[in-house]
Amino acid sequence: MNITVGLLILFIAGFFQGSFILPMTMTRKWNWENSWFTFSLLGMVLLNLVLAFAFIPNLLAVYRSVSANTLLLLLIFGLSWGLGAVLFGIAMNKLGMALGYPVIMGLIASFGAVIPMLIFHTDEVITPKGVTIMVGALIVVYGIVLCAKAHYLKGNTSNGGVHQKKNQDILIAVAAGILSCLPNIGYSFGQPLIDEALKAGASNFMAGNAVWALFFTMGFIPNAAYTIYLINKNQSFSLFNQSLARNSLAGLAMAFMWIGSFYLYGISTIKLGTWGAIIGWPLFISLSIITGNLWGLAKAEWKGASVNAQVKLKQGMMVIFFAIIIISFCNLL
Repeated sequence: MNITVGLLILFIAGFFQGSFILPMTMTRKWNWENSWFTFSLLGMVLLNLVLAFAFIPNLLAVYRSVSANTLLLLLIFGLSWGLGAVLFGIAMNKLGMALGYPVIMGLIASFGAVIPMLIFHTDEVITPKGVTIMVGALIVVYGIVLCAKAHYLKGNTSNGGVHQKKNQDILIAVAAGILSCLPNIGYSFGQPLIDEALKAGASNFMAGNAVWALFFTMGFIPNAAYTIYLINKNQSFSLFNQSLARNSLAGLAMAFMWIGSFYLYGISTIKLGTWGAIIGWPLFISLSIITGNLWGLAKAEWKGASVNAQVKLKQGMMVIFFAIIIISFCNLL
């Protein structure tokens, strides 16, 4: 019963994660930096802290009760993830949902499952379960290559400058994917903080929010720094006055779905058992990939692309999804 409930919660979490970028496409008269700053402030700081203080008694005392090393690791992971989130936003803006999302999320899924296993389950790396996860990660890389090939075929590949630009876009997406797997790693390293939150009276389902509150608040710093830089560079501060109510609601919707997806994911890992963070993570990402890709195709981002390009995209998506299924089922071994 617990596993069934956990999978249901995970399904909702994956849908939220795969959909959170969609409201940004509905804003009017705002630049990317206006929308991303609004989303970051609301999701990474305001909603995040409100939920943490609401559900964890004496949150500040919980932070004081753990070692400085635990807090320092979460600070570093949070800042690094924040940089990855900036690159995620840039890559999505350049590549679109149909390509950017599977490339980034495929890397997040594979690294987010493999790294915690290497650190916390070293003795199981060469077992059938460990080998299966590693093989799945390699298959993800192959799927990413297919998606990248589809992107090349979609555009005009005869121009060397265009090729170079596309290579840069793909590299941005790869960097975003590697850094963006840090929430699962941070969550694993934050177990002492979760234990202290439980001692303070937090429920099993909400104790993990002590990690998210610190982690994502630190992640806001790189996001704020970059978007403020762009706002000054592009002189786009005045754009905040344009369609303010509509665009703010879009930012709030992004923030709600985004932070909600991580809170629900944390709850689902408890329901899924000991290996919940390793097995649940690729499931979470696979569901978000499916959702994000369906939104991208529904918005006709690949309309007019050659048949070959569309075939490559679908092949890449299928390979990535197949790899994630392999990783997910390793818990049965």
